[in-house]
Parts: sequence; C-alpha cells; structure tokens
Amino acid sequence: MKYLIFGVIGIVFLASCATDDTTYEVGSDFIENNIQVRVIDTFSIKAGTFKLDSLITSGTNRILVGNVVDEKLGSISAKSYLQLITSSFSISTDAVYDSIGMVLNYDNYYYGDTTKVQTYTLHRIKETVAPADDATSFYNTSSLAFDPAILGQLSFTPRPNKSTDSLFVKMDDVLGEDIFNKIVDNDINNTDDFLQYFKGLVIAPDTSVNSHVLGFNVQTTASTVGNSSMRLYYSIKDDDSEDNDYYIDFVISSATQQFNEIKTNLSNTIVGEFEDGEEIKLSTSTDNLLFAQGGSGITARIEMPSIKRLAELYENASTLSAELTFNPLKRTYNDDNPLPESLLVYVVDHKNRIIQQLTDIDGNTASAILVEDTYEFNEDTHYRVNLSGFVEQILNSETDLNYALMIQYPNYSKEVNNLVIENNASTNKEIKLSVKYLNY
Repeated sequence: MKYLIFGVIGIVFLASCATDDTTYEVGSDFIENNIQVRVIDTFSIKAGTFKLDSLITSGTNRILVGNVVDEKLGSISAKSYLQLITSSFSISTDAVYDSIGMVLNYDNYYYGDTTKVQTYTLHRIKETVAPADDATSFYNTSSLAFDPAILGQLSFTPRPNKSTDSLFVKMDDVLGEDIFNKIVDNDINNTDDFLQYFKGLVIAPDTSVNSHVLGFNVQTTASTVGNSSMRLYYSIKDDDSEDNDYYIDFVISSATQQFNEIKTNLSNTIVGEFEDGEEIKLSTSTDNLLFAQGGSGITARIEMPSIKRLAELYENASTLSAELTFNPLKRTYNDDNPLPESLLVYVVDHKNRIIQQLTDIDGNTASAILVEDTYEFNEDTHYRVNLSGFVEQILNSETDLNYALMIQYPNYSKEVNNLVIENNASTNKEIKLSVKYLNY
C-alpha cells in the first residue's frame, strides 16, 4: 500500500513535485488509522522580476536626492520637488537683508558610498505644484517644469549618521532680496501671494557621478526640530541685542506637496528595460537572479503554479504549515546596502496587479523574515515567509487563481536600496516551498 501511495505522488508531481517527501503516521502505535502528516518541499518555482508602473512618493516626509550606479541594476537617481510657504509675512522696515539658503537636515537614511563627493543644485519650479490630471498624489515618475538656471549649488561629502548635522546650500541673493523687499513693502502678505511669486524649489543631484542617495527630514511645521527649510536671514538696524540675526523659515506647505522623482537606467544591465508593468523577466534569463529595489518599482516575483495539485492527492487534507525560503546573493549586501530585517510580501495576479498583502492561516500579516545563521565554515543567510494562508487560499478556491508573490522593501516608496535574490540549483540556493499537510 505504501508503494502505491508513493507511486501516486510521483505521477501527480512528475512535472512539479518530486517523490522525495516525508510521511509521518499519526497514532499508529495505538490505533489503526489512515491519518498521515506529509511534507513536500520540491515544488516547481517560477521566479522573475517585474517593474511596477509607478509608486506614490509624495507624503513620505523625506527628501531624496542623489545618484548611484549599481553593477547589476544600472543607475538610479533621485531629485526632490518642494512647494514652500511661511506663516510669517511681517518684517520690520528697519530690517536689512543678509542672505538666503536651503537648510537640509539629515534623517539618517543613505544608500551608496558616502565617502564620495556629490553636488546639489537648486532650481525654481515654473508651474503650480499639483498632480497631473485627476490624480491626488505625485509618483516616482512625476515631474514639474523648472528653470535650468541655478539658484544655489553645493559640493560636499555627507555625514548622514549625525542627525544633528545639516547641509546649507547658499542661494542667489537676487532672489533673496526680492522676497525680502516684497514682504517689507507688503507686496507679499499671505500664502497665495507668495505662491504666485515663488511656486517651489527643485533639489537635483549631479547624475554624472556614482556616489550616494541621501534622505533629509521635511515637515510642514517650522518649529519641528531637525526640519529642512528655505531660510531667509536678516538683521535689524540699531539693534543692540547680542544676537541680531533674524530669519524666516519657508517649509513645505503640506506633505503631499513634496515628492521625489526617481529615475533608473537599465539599458546595459542583465535585466534590461521593461515595456510595461506586466512584463516579467524570468530568473532563467537574468543569471538565475531576481531583484527588488525601492523607489524604482523594480520588484521580485515568485510563482508556485503546482500548489493546486496538492488537492489531487487526497480528498480530505488540511495544510498544517507552509514556508517559503529564499537567499540574498552573497556580496550584494553590506553596510552601505544592508539587508532589512523584514520584507513586504503581497499577492499579485497574472498581470502583476496587487490583490492583497500576504496573511498567514490565522489572518495575520505575513512578512519575509531575515534569518542569519552563521556556522564555522558556512553562512546561511536567508528569508522565511509563512505561506500557510496563501496555500489554503489556493487549495480552497474553485477556480485557478493564478496568483504569485511580490517581494519589496518595507519603505519602498521612500528608499532606493536593492535586493538581489538567488534562484540557482547549481549553488543549492534555489527558492523553496515546503508544505506540511494532514491527510485523513
């Protein structure tokens, strides 16, 4: 009888599941029964990479600026657009203009080589800061027209780990004096007046250098500690106080009025450019690798088409547990591009449309959890995903759902780190699904 069972399993999983499964009989020492716990871990996996059409990058409270060139994913660059306002439109007629500049406070996020010099330039936005058409948000693909003339420029080596540190980009005094005089003369005395005159600011990196992408804190309240803002300095004539330095801070008008445009160039990479969001680059055509990258929309996709065949084994069966494991490619992560403790996992359909966030069999959100096992002669760093809920969903559906999993960074709308996943049988680093189920 046992040989017959193994024969059935072999036929059913000929194309997708091997016969090398483990069987545990339940209670055989006490009563005669047909209840068994089975473990199958040789499912076929169809893995690849796709690119989301767009990501919302407004409302993140993070300015992202910089440029990085990656060996496998080409270049990624980020520039930031800001609409700025102030709550103070009163300057004494005894005041004297001093200077104007952009204060950028680090929020501790960085990606790339922070020992390299980068150059930022500031430009004046020429159109109203509003999403295109009927959209309510800005995306990584959004952009606004801006004046190529440089309002300010700074070349620097960053210190992003110092949250108390900041950059100051000196800006054109012609602009500063004009804003100052218009406020003093009461030509600008409210937000609408100011936005008619100055629609916003673009912070752009030098894209000719391979350096880093930095994050800067940006809030809507001027008094927020560590906030980034455009700052206008002035002094008061005949002021005898020790500190005769006054200033007005121009902060973002709302979190939705600041966004990051993020561009990639994949033309000379093993992945290549994507025609649309439905195209999938299978790992078999990308050196047995798949990729996820925040900010760009590049996303890892894992499909397990043979799960449905589990239902063909026994009429009465129930999933006890299911776990997916995958390995990040060695030497693609380091202090400048660390592995996150967890990754987001979504369920997507055959057109890569997001259906829902992955949940376990109890309905709890399930993430990919980092496991770092270091042995004396071998390092086994991998991610584990609880797929119990997903497997049950597939088995209990009356139709072929044709679903897959999407793997992404936790903050993929406001960071640009990348993850390289290996799916290679020759190195024993394949993506694997292990299912333990009870048949009776």
